[in-house]
Amino acid sequence: MVLREHDLDGLHREELCVLLLQNDDSLLPPICYDYNKGAGEFGKCQDGDNCTRLHICQRYLRGVCNCPRAHHFYEPHPLNALQCRGVPNTLIPTMKLIYMNKEALNVRGNKDNMGNRGNMGNRGNMGNMGNKGNMGNRGNRGNRGNKGNHLDQDEACSTDIPAVAGATGSTASGDAAGPSRRQTANRNCVKDKTEICMYFIKGHCIHGDRCFKVHHNLPYRWEVREGQQWTALPGNEEIEKDYCDPKKTYSRGTQPVCFDTMTCGLNKARRLSTISSVVQPNFILTTEWVWYWEDEFGNWNQYASATAAHRMADVSSAELEQKFLNDDKDVMEFTAGSQNYTLSFQDMIQTNKQYSTKRLVKRRPVFVSSAEARTMKTRKPQGNQSNVKALPAHWDKTQIPDTGYKRVTLLKSSGEYKEIEDLFRNTMRGFDILHIERIQNKTLWEFFQLQKDVMRKTSGGQNIAERKLFHGTDSKRIDAICLNNFDWRICGTHGTAFGKGSYFARDAKYSHNYTGQSDIKSMFICRILVGDYTRGSSRYLRPPSKYGGDTLFYDSCVNNVVSPSIFVVFEKHQIYPEYLLTYKEEGLYLAQLYDHTVSMVMPSAPKPPSSPRISATTPQLSSSARTVYYTSAIFQCSVLFSAVYYTSATFQCTVLFSTVY
Repeated sequence: MVLREHDLDGLHREELCVLLLQNDDSLLPPICYDYNKGAGEFGKCQDGDNCTRLHICQRYLRGVCNCPRAHHFYEPHPLNALQCRGVPNTLIPTMKLIYMNKEALNVRGNKDNMGNRGNMGNRGNMGNMGNKGNMGNRGNRGNRGNKGNHLDQDEACSTDIPAVAGATGSTASGDAAGPSRRQTANRNCVKDKTEICMYFIKGHCIHGDRCFKVHHNLPYRWEVREGQQWTALPGNEEIEKDYCDPKKTYSRGTQPVCFDTMTCGLNKARRLSTISSVVQPNFILTTEWVWYWEDEFGNWNQYASATAAHRMADVSSAELEQKFLNDDKDVMEFTAGSQNYTLSFQDMIQTNKQYSTKRLVKRRPVFVSSAEARTMKTRKPQGNQSNVKALPAHWDKTQIPDTGYKRVTLLKSSGEYKEIEDLFRNTMRGFDILHIERIQNKTLWEFFQLQKDVMRKTSGGQNIAERKLFHGTDSKRIDAICLNNFDWRICGTHGTAFGKGSYFARDAKYSHNYTGQSDIKSMFICRILVGDYTRGSSRYLRPPSKYGGDTLFYDSCVNNVVSPSIFVVFEKHQIYPEYLLTYKEEGLYLAQLYDHTVSMVMPSAPKPPSSPRISATTPQLSSSARTVYYTSAIFQCSVLFSAVYYTSATFQCTVLFSTVY
């Protein structure tokens, strides 16, 4: 009602937050003018790291500046000052605009009522800066003697840092009291560190021990509360690995952590973390959070990931993470197939709006081992790495060439590897995966993202359906696809039943038929913008029109609209070849060794007389002699294979000779 009276009911929550912040001086820390004077790390500011005003360059807020002062709100001191005021991380990128607007509003207010700006020489009397509308007395903000006036509430040192464990995060709160209230609050803010320093993990933090964040060599740290202190838990990496698996409720080891209650025995436990990758995509070793929901069979499925049994949701983990950081008590709506759902961040419950069925939801990070962390920190960047904002956060930023591509081998222990492996093994049993490589092609990725934006605008702002699909190919075409993407003029040579485009399959088993005759086979797993699709036809050179006109067309074609398993894409920028999986048949080596062994134990024999029961390679023996002879052959095969494949070899030999009995 209040918003409607002031014509503000059309604004989103984030816009209302910005409007409130730039109009209420009590919500944001003021600029530290002493920091902007003199030289040195803190200028003339005597409080240094303990200063609760904003250490940011004033000239930077008015335009472009090249001085050595802070020009970014993600610098340690400005970020700490904002977080101590409860400013969420999602609003940090808008801070420059907010402070610029605040200054413009102040200038306008001063023109209307210049008043008595007070004795500027006496910084302790800055409260008399004039009556800026009805915003009240700003108080003795500059009074260095009475530092307690700078914090009016205990919550002034509470941080609104994103969750570091489970659905909600730990916060550091001060317990300020007495005449040195500001000093006590500042000490508590620094003491109870709840976020890992990105500058330290990158290589160097200029603040050293004075940094208000944790200095740790990994993007996560598990701790247990013992008395009044938090201490590191042993087996940090093993606990993290278990936590990244949504199926697990407890960690292994001598001190197991319960992830549902965040306890270790009778003591509280917590997970410290680097900042979320959606907030700071340019840094290495940020935390990439993945969102899962549990189906009726107890399986945990990642959002926007298609499975054989479930339709893909139209919202991804990155989008959910962004919404969650904006408001961790929000309820978000999305669709999957023909069903509509709500997701409550506060309860971590997904609800089907039609049938009211409820599913558990979990938010877990992508596992990063200590070996992966060392690799990402020690590799030298190749080429110009300045424009990587639009690239996926989990890419290895040291292997992104300006032109061409890099194939990055995934560790088998990584969550990324497990996801692709599970997709492959849904329909492909009896095969050994040799390795899975991530394809990092900056040019193709940017084209893919541009195409997604175009399709989204064409559809009126709706999210575009995206799937991970398989494409089997001959090894000689791998480099061309990784470099230039798919060419339908080549990909369509195996058939054009549903249109003359590039074909992709939901099931790896189908794509396996097009991997060539080599023993070592290759298969792409691609991101495909399938969008709106219809049944294809062999005469289609492009998707058909939606309504019979020449302006709106379907995005792709399928073999079956109700349950599609084959997709045909005509525009190559709707495709990103994301992974290359190399594999072979599981028993290939055993079969070759077995053939060699049989040739050794089977003596050459004269051609027997014609008989429908006797093979051309079988010696002519009596019934009892044949029994002794073949039993001996079985025994010899069994002995040769006894070291590794005893049972398997015996079974195969028995089947081979069964026709003579």
